[in-house]
Amino acid sequence: MKYAIAILALTAGPALAVCPAPEAMQRAAQGWLQGERLPDPGVASMEDAACAYAAYRARLEQELGAPVGVKVGFTSKPAQERFGVDGPVAGALFQPMLAENGGEVSLAGSRSPLYEADLVVTVADPVALAAAKTREEAAAALGDVQAFVEMPDMALAEGLKPNGPIMASYGVIPWRGVLGDKIAIADLADPVADLGSLTAVLKADGQVMDEASGAALLGHPLDVVLWLVGQRGYDLSEGSIISLGSLGQLHPATPGLAIEADYMVGGKPLKVAFTTVE
Repeated sequence: MKYAIAILALTAGPALAVCPAPEAMQRAAQGWLQGERLPDPGVASMEDAACAYAAYRARLEQELGAPVGVKVGFTSKPAQERFGVDGPVAGALFQPMLAENGGEVSLAGSRSPLYEADLVVTVADPVALAAAKTREEAAAALGDVQAFVEMPDMALAEGLKPNGPIMASYGVIPWRGVLGDKIAIADLADPVADLGSLTAVLKADGQVMDEASGAALLGHPLDVVLWLVGQRGYDLSEGSIISLGSLGQLHPATPGLAIEADYMVGGKPLKVAFTTVE
């Protein structure tokens, strides 16, 4: 899938001056691929972060192939407040990051792995989605809704405090994610209402870790999709996936956890489950 590089066209010279050199971001990407932690990119604004991420992502594409989708982060008010941003941030998802339902996920190569309940939708009609302005139009352009547990890796250098520009420079640091059951959005009786009222329960070793509804995602999961479409920076081809963000909190991932998330969407159950190993 082609992936358009979204770089804001800046006219102010000083803003461009603090965008990291492409070589520095490419070295950071290479180090991350080899299991190293990510250095401070030295950015002070989200505009400079977009510039930094373009070079970082380009190196990842050389190793991991073309992106297969997009991760949208900071889709809840608590997350935005925690990282000092006033809106979502997006980054690329690559096929090697995705695991299948019911298996094992190795934590090898991670630095500070976490897990959280998430949600995925797939693109069915790219042209219609690009033109979507309402929740109804977005729903009609999508294919499936799918259970998803994301496992980001907070791989920043020791002592480096995360903030919005740093996280955006590294595409919100996706690492692994497990795809679970899915249903066609067209099979929902009322896609907009059913997605808005969906529920998710995240468990680890049988203990409930989080419970959330679709309202946790910018107020409605389809509003995340509309936000992403409005950025005009991503080539969302047919079949590409969109990770919509956190349905709850981030939790530390350790070896030997039996993680599962149960969803109810329009009266239809979805599940994803896996075990973490060293």
